[in-house]
Amino acid sequence: MKDHQRPRYFILSPFCLLRPTTNRIFDMRMCDGLAGNGADVEIVYPYVYMKENIRRSEIPGAFAVKNKFKTTMQYTWMRENSHPLHAFAIMLFAFTITAFRIALTQLFSRRPAVILSRDPKSVFPMLLLRKMTGSLLRTKVIFAAAEVTNRRLFKWVVKNSDGVFAGVTTTRDAIMKIVPLPKEKFMLSLAPVPVYENDPTKAEARKRINYNENKPLIVYTGKLGMDVNELKYILQSAAILKDYKFIFTGGRESAVESVKKYCAEIGVENAIFTGFFNDSSAVRNYQMAADILVSYYTSKDHMIEFNYPQKINEYMSTGNVVITPDTLPLKTYSINQMYFSSLPTIPKPSPKESNI
Repeated sequence: MKDHQRPRYFILSPFCLLRPTTNRIFDMRMCDGLAGNGADVEIVYPYVYMKENIRRSEIPGAFAVKNKFKTTMQYTWMRENSHPLHAFAIMLFAFTITAFRIALTQLFSRRPAVILSRDPKSVFPMLLLRKMTGSLLRTKVIFAAAEVTNRRLFKWVVKNSDGVFAGVTTTRDAIMKIVPLPKEKFMLSLAPVPVYENDPTKAEARKRINYNENKPLIVYTGKLGMDVNELKYILQSAAILKDYKFIFTGGRESAVESVKKYCAEIGVENAIFTGFFNDSSAVRNYQMAADILVSYYTSKDHMIEFNYPQKINEYMSTGNVVITPDTLPLKTYSINQMYFSSLPTIPKPSPKESNI
């Protein structure tokens, strides 16, 4: 492909990259994958003040990216506890500026541009500007539908995008019920994970995380905080399964302290909390060290019947046992059979524990 035909890729992330958590990791992996295949990539993200922000210079190492691409920060006055309506207005304003910047670039360029975002309000200004300018802008807009909602903005963005990234077929089918679109407009991402070239063995991983106990190890590498219902369910299980050791990765200092307080209240003494890792790749050692990887999704923040968490593919790629609800849309258990033709032997729980 000639250079003037090679598209530019703009990833519009609604998440501040100065905090390497799950959603940010997904966006950065997408950029890394595109850049690794020779694409010209720029990720645009808003600044959000958080107490534990990393430095901008630490972003490549924190996300363990292998390829070079441009990261552009939008300076905003948001804080992590900003009111949702306040944050919405700021984000809309910030990405409107981004839309005009990209539009001006494209007016004087022969190269096409692909704009991709998982956030309706981030991509809305670009779509609106393109409708106003018609064919003047050589752009394609792809919306990554991370969740399914019945909100007006979501439906408008889905309808006016050139393509829709859906995680799995059930997500696509759910969107088609609320926005009549042909299947040809959809692409499936299937929650990809990177190729881990140097995964440690279970024994090596346990040395790295300093785990030398004989108790079976159950690991959770999800969100940490008392506002996360799934975490409470797992901690309540830990209170019953006293012959098992639970490890929870991540969480800022204040969140870890509140969770520890909850553990004291319900009698959990067999849980370890690592705290937040600035190097997101460190989580892999805990996934590889586990006997069981656990995930639990509630309907509080997710339409769980239509969403497929990236974490599940991360878990399955370890070859360890995965426990997760059967509400997930993909046929997880048939996939597990492919990964786990020979599962590690886990000590059987006592009769009391098996009544959970």
